[in-house]
Amino acid sequence: MRCASNITDLRPRGEEAKGERIAALRKAVERLQAAPASGRAEDDLACVAPRPGPHGPVWGLPQDLACGALNELVAAHGDRPAAFGFLFTLTTLGLKARAGPAVFVASRRALADFGAPYGHGLAQLGLDVGRLILIETRTDKDALWALEETLRSRAVATVAGAIEGGLDLTSSRRLNLAAAPQRTPLVLLRGAKATRASAAATRWRIAAAPAAHDRFGAFAHWRWQVALERCRIGRTGHWLIEWNHVAHRFRLVEGLADRPPAEGFRRVG
Repeated sequence: MRCASNITDLRPRGEEAKGERIAALRKAVERLQAAPASGRAEDDLACVAPRPGPHGPVWGLPQDLACGALNELVAAHGDRPAAFGFLFTLTTLGLKARAGPAVFVASRRALADFGAPYGHGLAQLGLDVGRLILIETRTDKDALWALEETLRSRAVATVAGAIEGGLDLTSSRRLNLAAAPQRTPLVLLRGAKATRASAAATRWRIAAAPAAHDRFGAFAHWRWQVALERCRIGRTGHWLIEWNHVAHRFRLVEGLADRPPAEGFRRVG
């Protein structure tokens, strides 16, 4: 844990100083854990509630997907490809806002059913694939280690990952501590059956939605049903959103209030 800059003196001074050292460490950890909530909104990556724009509500520069903290994505098995797409749109926003490469780390189990990311598909989402580094690990444990070490390198713009399970409270706290010093955007896609508690700042449930079409009936924009189930820095909710891969912008689809949620998709908020 790199917190020496936050602690004035932790040199051993005998048993009488043990309590003082422990107290100093606790204060350093508290400062790191509190860092994501204290940053500026414009430094963050995603928007929970849409902001008014000249042509209706828009999702532009994101506001409430916390930088410097773990953000979880979960999806049913059949919605995993859609969740991967949503993850890489957030990666695109991170690259737009910050210098350096993006790193995506995934375990073999996380890629087993639907395969590895496809470069041309990522480019269609608007992602600069020349700035993307892909890392595949043998196990979820290895993936979590690679994510933590990547965050500690302080040389990346944004970090994303995918695992099937294996994330517990301790592992998620370690990721928070690693991401906090540089406020590095961190998004992790977990398996649908992952139910263990974590220290994530936000938890998003992603489901596929029919794409938007242009006036000729051709594909125009990707769409997702998104539910924010947990958020330490904002409110929860449920939205239908679409992604403009040219403008690198989310848009809230109008008329959502008149549409029932997709089957099996739980409304929150």
